[in-house]
Amino acid sequence: MIIYGVDWSHKEEKIAVFYDGGLLKKEPDYQAGDIVATENMPHSKCVELHHKGVTIYRCNTDLTKGIREENNIEKTDDNDAKIIYEEFSKWSEHQSDETFRKFVYDVRLEALSYEVKVRSEAVEARKKAKQRTKLDPILAELKAEELKENVNYVNRLETKIKHHLIEFGIYNDYLKDIKGLGVASAGELVSIIKDIDRFSTVSKLWAYFGLDVRNGKAPKRKKGELANWSQRGRSLVLNDIVSNGFKMCGAANSKREAFEWRTIYDKFKAQELEKNEARAEDDKLSNGHMDKRAIRRTGKEFLKCLYNEWKSLNKEVCLDG
Repeated sequence: MIIYGVDWSHKEEKIAVFYDGGLLKKEPDYQAGDIVATENMPHSKCVELHHKGVTIYRCNTDLTKGIREENNIEKTDDNDAKIIYEEFSKWSEHQSDETFRKFVYDVRLEALSYEVKVRSEAVEARKKAKQRTKLDPILAELKAEELKENVNYVNRLETKIKHHLIEFGIYNDYLKDIKGLGVASAGELVSIIKDIDRFSTVSKLWAYFGLDVRNGKAPKRKKGELANWSQRGRSLVLNDIVSNGFKMCGAANSKREAFEWRTIYDKFKAQELEKNEARAEDDKLSNGHMDKRAIRRTGKEFLKCLYNEWKSLNKEVCLDG
């Protein structure tokens, strides 16, 4: 058994590896029984190593950053790999906290994630096909059956996603009953979070979705730098779930009352409007800016409720087990 500290650079698509013999110039030939401690190894690579019999432990990206700042160490992939190796070696002696979390392979999640990605690709293909025929009525008529099949294919994929989702307690006990939240969005949300116990606090879940506050502001990706949050996750929550789901589809009409989460959005929007009235004329925000704030607050509240429900459900499962 060999323990490796691995730093994975997504930007440059290279890795740095450190073990008890020092730095390696290339990725080793991992063997069954080896242990890999890593900071940001892609999920697909973790799955690959899992099937080779390698045990993977992952840590948050702030671990290496904190050690570097504390000891005035230059930021390099090699230094980060060494830090990960040394910190894991110390942590493995007691394992008293969640500095490192063991990667657990769950075939249910893999199957769900697969269908979610296939659907996403199908939706994109459907959009492109529609765009190509939009301005050509003759071509649109010629391809009518094909365009119809594109829609039917997406619908069939959503049925598959639902069949996978019913294997997850958080969907059956919470997500499926939320009006305005579609099957596709619920499936993608579960596939992104994977395991709520990865997050010891709701603040860490917010940070993972880029909905935390850093230096008094919402995090913003700088040019040339990788975002250390899930960009798709943030877009899913703010755009697909809150804006297009709760806000657009949840409004009251002549046949029904507003959905619960539309009401929550309306409450936050009213609060933003009230705060804006108290601002000096030059400091007033545009309606669009206030709307984005209300959407963001609704997204955070939704994730907080999801976090609490999922954690509570996991405790019940542990007690029942």
